[in-house]
This record gives sequence, C-alpha cells and structure tokens, in this order.
Amino acid sequence: MLKKAERPVVIAGSGVWWAGAEEELRQFIEKTSLPLYTITMAKGAVPDDHPQCMGYADPALNTAVRTAFQEADVFLVVGKRIDYRLALGGARLFSPAAKFVQIDIHPQELGMNRRLEAGICADVKQALRGMLEAIGGKPWAPLLPWLERLRGLRQDWEQKVAAFAQDESTPLHPAAFYRELKKALPRDVLYAWDGGDFAHWGRVSLSAQRPGGWLRLGPLGTIGSALPNAVALQLANPGKPVAMITGDGSLGFYIAELDTAVRHKLPFVVIVGNDAGWGLERELQGFETGSAATVACELRRTRYDVVMQGFGGGGEIIDRLEQVGPAVQRAFSAGMPYCLNVNIRGVRSPFTEWQIAGKKK
Repeated sequence: MLKKAERPVVIAGSGVWWAGAEEELRQFIEKTSLPLYTITMAKGAVPDDHPQCMGYADPALNTAVRTAFQEADVFLVVGKRIDYRLALGGARLFSPAAKFVQIDIHPQELGMNRRLEAGICADVKQALRGMLEAIGGKPWAPLLPWLERLRGLRQDWEQKVAAFAQDESTPLHPAAFYRELKKALPRDVLYAWDGGDFAHWGRVSLSAQRPGGWLRLGPLGTIGSALPNAVALQLANPGKPVAMITGDGSLGFYIAELDTAVRHKLPFVVIVGNDAGWGLERELQGFETGSAATVACELRRTRYDVVMQGFGGGGEIIDRLEQVGPAVQRAFSAGMPYCLNVNIRGVRSPFTEWQIAGKKK
C-alpha cells in the first residue's frame, strides 16, 4: 500500500522512543524515501534536519501539515495514538479518503477514532524490522514531486516563523528571543519543555537533534512537570547540556525543586519566559469574553533568577536581544543550576491560534 501510494506520509510518536526503534525508523525512511513527521517523544528520533524529516506532525505547531495531511493519500502511523493532537483523525486535518495503517503495541489504540486499512499490534522496533526485511535490499524510488511539495510547505512555514522573529521591540517577542537563543545553544542540548505560549513559540522555533532529548508534558497536559523532567533528564545524561524551557506560571508548580537541582549538583539551565501571567489562558479568556479583563491569569514579574540564586544556583535577567547570547554561554558554562529570567510580552503562539480557530468553528 505504501509503495503504490502517490502521496504517502509517515507519522512517528512516542512508541518509537519507548521501543528504542530510532535506528530502525531512520533506516525505514531512508530505504523507502518516505517523508517523516514526528511528534511527542519521537522528536529527535530522526534529527529534524534529516532530508526525509519534514518537522512536527502537530498541526498546532506546524501549519505546513494542515495542507500536507489533506493532500496525502496513505498514512503510516508508528507508535502514536490518533488522538486530539492529530485532530482525532478527523476532516479538520486529514482527507476523508486517506488510507491509514497503524502500528501500536496497545490493541485498544488500533482504529481508535479513524478506520484503518491495516492495524499492526506489535512492538514498533520489531514491526519496523519486519518491514525492512520485507522491503529487501533494493531501495524504493523517491517520489520527488511529493517530497519537494512537502519541503516547500515546510519552508513556507519556517519563513513565517522567521518573520515573527524580526520583531525586535521590548518587552521581547518570544520568537525574536528564540532566534537569538538558537544561535547560542550547544548543538547537543537536550530539552525539557513545559506548557504555555512561551514554550510553544520555542517548539516551533528550535529543532530536535537527539533521541530522548525532547521531553514534553504528555497527553494530560500536566503543566509544571518540566522541572522534575529536567532533573531526571540531567541525571540520565551526566555531562550533557540540558535546557528546561517554561513559562512563569508553570514554573510555580514545582519551584522548590530548584533546591533539589542545587543539592544534587545538576547543572541544567532554566529558561523562563516571564510575561507576568498565564499567557495562554489570558489569550483564550480574552477571546471567549471579548474583553481584556481576565480571571486568575495575572502574575507579578517575579525575579526568578534571584529565586534561583537564593537556592544556591546562578541566574540573571534578560531584557534585550543582545544579552541573550552572552547570558546563554555563561549559563551553560557555570557548572551549576542556572536560571535565565527572560522578560517577554504575551503573544499568541501558533498553538493558541489553532485552539482559537477550532473554537470559531
């Protein structure tokens, strides 16, 4: 079915990471020349700059897939629920005529929300190995017009993000901050992401390069978990750079664990976007009510860098774009937990715009 398809797509999710199937997935897309979109903990399983990797499968963070998935005729979904992140398999994201093949170790997920042409209940690693054996030694001919179409859609989206990043006014636009952050981050950095508009701007701006290096909140949206995730990520990867990216609201959930990081000498870098509020909720409330007045969304511009210093770590505040590079270099060379408190303004992320667009319908 995949070989006969004119516009096939592979979507890979967390099951790839849990199965340790990163190498099998890479071999599979290289042998078949199929385009790959990744989501959840599959981000980085194949680096985002791989020529077959087309970016996020999440339509809230990659507008390119809203067109690409409507045009595709066959999907191979590998280790990923067809859940709300994929619009429940519905017409908002996928063509009703598209055919689906799904690989998942949990039988209850097969065919959930979307009818399948084939459901494969198996460990992802073993399934991909079996498919590689079935393909044999001869690679498939690449579908060049389709691949170029998808690369063009991705480039268009990246150009839109780059345009947002040209806003150099203050308080900082999150996209402009990430433009400078991207230049200064270590190449092999691992990420622990929290929720909120600041983090979502980062997820559309930065690339995943390492398996297991893109930790997210999970399907229940458990905001605040980036801090304990960062502790675990640094413990599991001693000597490697770890960046925790969070909003000021989310940081408040487990802020005392900054003490844990200091006591255990875990030198990850906390990057907190400080817009003095629950930005995403503020935007959604404003849309729902048509008013600038909000309920329980406003915070203070707390000096989280000073809070980190109080626990025994390091920290500094960032107000201007020219401060970003030097501050990031100091943070990752400090040898201790370090907080970069970034004063930003609240700006609807593409994630929030997608939520609002759904409500309008």
